[in-house]
Amino acid sequence: MKLHFPNSYAEIELSTITKNLRELRKRTSAEKILSVVKCNAYGHGAVRVARQAEPDVDWFGVASVDEAIELRMGGIKKSILVFEVPSVRTAAAYQTHGLNASVSDLTHFSILMDGTKYHLNFDTGMNRLGFSPSQATEVRKMAVANQRLICSGIYSHYSMADDPGSDKVDKQLKKFKDVIKHFEEVPLVHICNTGGAVHYDLEPFDMVRTGLTQLGYAAGRVQPDWLEPVLTWKSKVVQVRKIQKGDSVSYGGTWTASKECYIGSIPVGYGDGVPRSLSNKLKVSVNGEMYPVVGNVTMDNIMINLGDSKIQAESEATILGADAWDASKWAEEAGSNVHEILTGLSGRMARNYTDY
Repeated sequence: MKLHFPNSYAEIELSTITKNLRELRKRTSAEKILSVVKCNAYGHGAVRVARQAEPDVDWFGVASVDEAIELRMGGIKKSILVFEVPSVRTAAAYQTHGLNASVSDLTHFSILMDGTKYHLNFDTGMNRLGFSPSQATEVRKMAVANQRLICSGIYSHYSMADDPGSDKVDKQLKKFKDVIKHFEEVPLVHICNTGGAVHYDLEPFDMVRTGLTQLGYAAGRVQPDWLEPVLTWKSKVVQVRKIQKGDSVSYGGTWTASKECYIGSIPVGYGDGVPRSLSNKLKVSVNGEMYPVVGNVTMDNIMINLGDSKIQAESEATILGADAWDASKWAEEAGSNVHEILTGLSGRMARNYTDY
């Protein structure tokens, strides 16, 4: 939907992406960085984020062929790895747009067209997609038999590296090292997501994959102080009303005023990415002061308790980032993760980009 009158806007500082990537580069010995911009770059705008990141990264990663095509149409030239399972429907697109497929099943060798580049995907503990390590010999035979295709890389994915202290990370690494012994001639080897690179002193191989870090967040509970969030979400208080002691607010009457107070309404809700699980938990900033959201989050509005402050309608409200809670705090209070919070930002929000 084209927005003529958005209910809110995200301020996205593109130069902060560059800063975060360069800080990550200092902290890894891997030669290359792959920028993950799937799901519209976690709600930040895939093409704009990729254009900003391109000078400081070597590859891009996306979930689907459609996402990859969007990057190509947006002028992105560097190599793109598509994580989804290739199919007969998408096979030609890899060639047409110069994409790298993820091969994670023996049937994929026959699906892809001659000359297609691909990375082998081995499952070392995620149990999502990928070959089993026990298939390494069989996979190698199939790869050799299908030299009409070009094997450009091999990878796996840590399942528990978001925070430090997991012994499963080392177990996955050992499995991966056993696998790659069968593929010594493959030119690009990668397993590290940002958590694996930042929280663990392990071999990063040739490339580190980063999604959230370029946007200013780590994936887990531990948020490094060298990261700076890129996005701030703002709206306005559109109406201020006085309510009496005993009056309830919103659906279900989950909050009742203990005394006379002013209630401000902000025109964003779960239709725009505010989780309903943040009802009676979230705090937002208005004129530099933090105010609690009261009552259940609705599809189109959240209500804040202003107490005795009768602020003016049209006052700016910061909902996420800057002097309000960041996405990590949202995730903590909502029982979610930063990924879900950021990718949920949608609906009627405009995105304004700055490069200072």
